[in-house]
Amino acid sequence: MNHLPNLFSPIKINQLEISNRIVLPPMATNFADSDGYVTDAVVAYYVERARGGAGYITIEHTAVRVDGRAFPTMLMINTDDHVEGFQKLVDAVHAEGGKVFIQINHAGRQTASQTTGFPIVSSSAVRCPLREETPRALTAKEIHELIGAFANAAERVKAAGADGVEIHMAHGYLLNQFLSPVVNKRDDEFGGSFDNRIKVPLETLRAVRKVVGKEFPISCRISGDEYLEGGLGLSDTQKVAQALEKNGADVIHVSACMSSSPFPMIPHYYMEEGTFVHLAAGIKSVVDIPVICVGRIRTPKMAEEIVVSGKADLVSMGRALIADPHMPNKARAGQFEKIVPCISCNRCSLSLVKVGSLRCTVNPEVSRETWLKIENKVAHPKNVWIIGAGPAGMKAAQVAALRGHTVTLFEKQNTLGGRFRLAALPPGKKCLQEFTDYLSSQIEKLDVTINKGKPFDQNLLQKETPDAVILATGARTIIPDFCKGADVITDDQILNDEVEVAQDILVLGGGDTGVEIADYLSEQGKNVTIMELREGIGIDMHPAIRSFLTQKLSDQGVSILTSTKAVCFKNECLLTEGPDGPRELDCFDQIVSSVGSKSNAEMVQQIKRYCQNLHVIGDARAPRDAMEAVFEAEEAALKI
Repeated sequence: MNHLPNLFSPIKINQLEISNRIVLPPMATNFADSDGYVTDAVVAYYVERARGGAGYITIEHTAVRVDGRAFPTMLMINTDDHVEGFQKLVDAVHAEGGKVFIQINHAGRQTASQTTGFPIVSSSAVRCPLREETPRALTAKEIHELIGAFANAAERVKAAGADGVEIHMAHGYLLNQFLSPVVNKRDDEFGGSFDNRIKVPLETLRAVRKVVGKEFPISCRISGDEYLEGGLGLSDTQKVAQALEKNGADVIHVSACMSSSPFPMIPHYYMEEGTFVHLAAGIKSVVDIPVICVGRIRTPKMAEEIVVSGKADLVSMGRALIADPHMPNKARAGQFEKIVPCISCNRCSLSLVKVGSLRCTVNPEVSRETWLKIENKVAHPKNVWIIGAGPAGMKAAQVAALRGHTVTLFEKQNTLGGRFRLAALPPGKKCLQEFTDYLSSQIEKLDVTINKGKPFDQNLLQKETPDAVILATGARTIIPDFCKGADVITDDQILNDEVEVAQDILVLGGGDTGVEIADYLSEQGKNVTIMELREGIGIDMHPAIRSFLTQKLSDQGVSILTSTKAVCFKNECLLTEGPDGPRELDCFDQIVSSVGSKSNAEMVQQIKRYCQNLHVIGDARAPRDAMEAVFEAEEAALKI
């Protein structure tokens, strides 16, 4: 039975038939090598998503020239030598029944000479707000050479056996830099009027069509709205789309923003789902070729509604397919409860900067497809005890049970989810609960024995010795010594409704937790002050989330003290040292400690007396994010 008949109906792009309407959009992975060649990690990542049933796969933006690489490990297709790797990738995707497009791109000013080894270039010498360099404006001769580079790259895409090519004209990269009046300040035939600014993108499209032929599908990705003062809006991009259709485009892939836009290009959990779908609908209203929409489309049911409504013909579900590459097949079979939910935390994009390559909070197998996988069940099942049922403990229980072990899970709280359950309670973060709900439902179906509602009794180890123990007891909030004598509470106590919260609150610590608890309390009408030792709040957050919360807290009247150190609590005042020297803070009745956490790992030595096969994971090992904890959980369960 087809549970989502419209989403799982075929569609043609030019002469290519696509089996369903789910698209993996081009998203950077940083899995290429330093010369831009396809690696085994690249192949494994895309093959897993082809295996999962997406209608077609779009390989991430691939540089047409060395001076157009956006980052050191960007895929490149600037030479014939690169074709062999792409042939291997395409063949592997085809072997799984998938279709594949390759997106070609030039970064323009959105890179650095240190990355490319060449001076950066653009339509004009207009500095990118996100970069430290001012680009050099391309000459007319160089523009034609650039168009030739796109054509050569497209020819290599076809030679590699791909089913189509996508030309990147969005997100502030080079072709978008010619389109946008914000960047294009030229006074020659390629600048000024709309007709002049669109010349380079159109000539690029025509050059690509000439080398690939009439029947080879070409997609053009555009920003439906740049969300910049003086930038392109929907009425402008409707004209762009019509011109692209007239000049040979077969499908329009409608995204939004430039990298320098104040509006988030990658919508997070504080933003509405389907953020940019209205832009695709606006483009679809003026063209006859298929249109693809994007923008925090997390569920197949929502994708079905979009197709049914006629707002778009195909639906890009990028982060949803990172979280669960097999989401399409599960949805087609009606197994919605088995889908690993994307929680829109944006750790995937943040990991490109902080880790160096793509990662995912809810799917630890991302970037590790070649070795981190649950395959056959174990030949000799073991009795496995897991202590702590946060995301790490539940993930470990799921994986261990899938491998055939007998699993017993111990949780001192009456509910599963640990501190991650509490993290879902502040405003706008409800979707985080979906991940713990998913894990909870899966371990229940796997017949994991769950003991909850009381602390783990270490005397049980004297009565029965398990074959392996996974300690996932998490962490607890640190109460600083200098708070002695003050009325101090923790975020856990607040979110668990264990304490009565005063009206005037000082939040010690402006990291992720401190910022979110300040938001939570200020929405309840509390008077909140945040004090942070570092120069800013939410420093470790995704930049878009940090920007959103900083503005929201300001709007809600939260006072923010940065670069401020607490010294001691005396006479109902907190003595501090900040940029303006010593200061006494007495603007609060209660302190919320959010200065960090300490691992709950006191049981390690006791457990080792009875069971040497002990694995300490997550915050119990060292306080960190859920992403690292979930990875350690699967890794530990696979080792047993």
